Amino acid sequence: MLDAIRAAKEALATEHLIQPQLRGEREALRVLLATRHDAVLVSTAAINQLKALIVSAPDELRAELRKLRRPAQISYCAQFRDRPAQDLEHRMTVRAMRPTAQRIQALQAEAKELENEILTLVRQRAPEVLGLLGVGPITAAQILVSWSHQGRFRSEASFASFAGVSPIPADRNRLGNVEELAHAA
Repeated sequence: MLDAIRAAKEALATEHLIQPQLRGEREALRVLLATRHDAVLVSTAAINQLKALIVSAPDELRAELRKLRRPAQISYCAQFRDRPAQDLEHRMTVRAMRPTAQRIQALQAEAKELENEILTLVRQRAPEVLGLLGVGPITAAQILVSWSHQGRFRSEASFASFAGVSPIPADRNRLGNVEELAHAA
């Protein structure tokens, strides 16, 4: 969040403001950001589900997985084979872990692919934003999506919301536009 605030302030402070995007580019980034966000949320939920399965797994299965770090646990569980010699609880736990781990892998790959698409669009539209300290493709895309057609935020309230702060009352004679408000914040 701090990176986004800093990037927004730096972008507003530069002499050569970023050119506003056409709706098509903005909408393309917005759709990719939303889809990536959902993939990350669902992946996180699946990781939590896998952790819960590991915690409640039979002792020998839990011991098998405990020594591994999370990425290795996910890979290991995704490759589980049926274990017919084991008892029902063990077999069904393995049966539940395998698709959960495979879902995590698929969602993480999807999120990475979407991030690469976002990076490509940001590099085409405004590579200078990526040069700002602490700004990666996701933050840069969010800045570009939030940018209005006039080259500034639509209102002080929208900028304050984007920056994660409450709008402060401003004397219109002293702080008449968003750029000045951003510098005051």
